Amino acid sequence: MSEHQLGQRIRAARRRRGIPQVDLASQAGVSVDVIRKLEQGQRHSARMDTLIRIAAVLDQDVSDLIGKPKGLVVGAEDGEIYRLRRAVLDVIPAETEPPVSEALRVELGEDWRLYWSGRYAPLARALPDGITSARAGVRAARSGADTVRAQEVLADFLHLAACLLAHLAHDDLAALAMHQALTAAQESDNPLVAAGLSASRVWLLSRQGLTVEAENLAMITARAVEPRMGTANVDQVAIWGENLRYGCVALSRGGRQAEARELLPQLAGAAARVEAERPSRQWRARVSDKEGTAPLAGLGFGTTLASMTAVTVAVADGRYREALRLETQVPAFDSISPAMRSRHLLTVAWAQMAEFHSAESVHTLLRAEKLAPEMLAHQTIARTIVTELLPRRSRQRLPGLVSLAARVGVPTS
Repeated sequence: MSEHQLGQRIRAARRRRGIPQVDLASQAGVSVDVIRKLEQGQRHSARMDTLIRIAAVLDQDVSDLIGKPKGLVVGAEDGEIYRLRRAVLDVIPAETEPPVSEALRVELGEDWRLYWSGRYAPLARALPDGITSARAGVRAARSGADTVRAQEVLADFLHLAACLLAHLAHDDLAALAMHQALTAAQESDNPLVAAGLSASRVWLLSRQGLTVEAENLAMITARAVEPRMGTANVDQVAIWGENLRYGCVALSRGGRQAEARELLPQLAGAAARVEAERPSRQWRARVSDKEGTAPLAGLGFGTTLASMTAVTVAVADGRYREALRLETQVPAFDSISPAMRSRHLLTVAWAQMAEFHSAESVHTLLRAEKLAPEMLAHQTIARTIVTELLPRRSRQRLPGLVSLAARVGVPTS
């Protein structure tokens, strides 16, 4: 389904609910001209905070409104989502032999490496066995210490499943996996494990358009983990910063960009301390890959991600020139995972597209694809940028754009 049909979906949903264009615009807090141009196909996209407000008025999921494809777009074989669903719902027969704990942790590390490399298809095939084995490990635990370790591993597998399912637009199943992950984390009796999961939960809520709820959860978790920067240990600061980072994104997606900007200095301060003192837990652990290193759960919060968040907030606020200026100041960009670099480059490509730096935008899209080719087709922002750029071929030469459109599923005619 092509991105220009965004306007058709808005019009169909608006008419089903009997809402005139002017009322939709008023309730969503946008110009009626925006609604009119979207429905007439004169505009193919809008900022995410605009789409979130429109979706809320129309009582639609944002992913449905923008036509995000469900399931694997690239590399699907057979039954991946079916097997993932069975694993999350815990209806797969229990293993006869409990798993070897160390082997399960190695498998978990490999699965996170696949995720942060943007390799969703092999990850979707690997995860069901990992989740099932982790559940068997919990059932087989005989001591309190064994139970704690087993619950932490199960929480991490379910956390990873929730993140993957969200990218594959199975939001309800992702929410269930995240709920189970939080339950397992609480059973592990380690408050920082649950706090670490909270950042991903904030991300999930924000993706579903629940920006107020996302921002509230981020701030509540941040306050609980890091009541005072002066006395908190570096593990607390890392988790606090990660929740604050997602809180900034949730605020900006909810149209509260000024509040998001106010949090950026705190985010930078937390990142500076994390860079000076290495957190001890697994969210700073790393595994090798062809690109160097890729962080596991916790995303390796530090100055790189804090700087990238400032770029994201500027783009959400429509300050595209400022975003492109801030982009030049992002440090140690190659130190983070390929998937995170790719997603950030899409934000940069959006700013370039909005500033009519069309050739640069195409070049940035191609860089993002090279980093994580399987992931790009799952990114709505990538397809939206391509859709916006295609008509510009009549005015300037944009090499590589047509073939990229085919790879991400955007019609060129």
